[in-house]
Amino acid sequence: MTDRLRAVFDMLGPAENRFADPAAWLRLEQELGRALPADYKALVDAYAPVQLHRHLYLASHPACAWRDLGEAIRSDAEGWNEWRARESENLEPEADPRVICNRPHIVFGTPDGLIPLACTD
Repeated sequence: MTDRLRAVFDMLGPAENRFADPAAWLRLEQELGRALPADYKALVDAYAPVQLHRHLYLASHPACAWRDLGEAIRSDAEGWNEWRARESENLEPEADPRVICNRPHIVFGTPDGLIPLACTD
């Protein structure tokens, strides 16, 4: 089986690990109530914050004060929740994530939102 993470590291070159901090990841995961994938954390630790080839954005890291991943997640979740509140009135059932995920309500960025569906331990 191909080690995809190793292949990404080989493609991107030497890692700088500027902000690698297991305690920062632990704090973020405790706040989210979910563990994030180990490969994702390794990639972010190795290169973030950076934009690679205009295609891959590792814009934030939980240990970087000026590009805080926790703040980015909270901000994105708030934006999605505001948008979803405005748009949910007109959704067809096949487009409504509450119906798709069989949940009475979805609040992005919380354990009751899509995080449990997107992350695996």
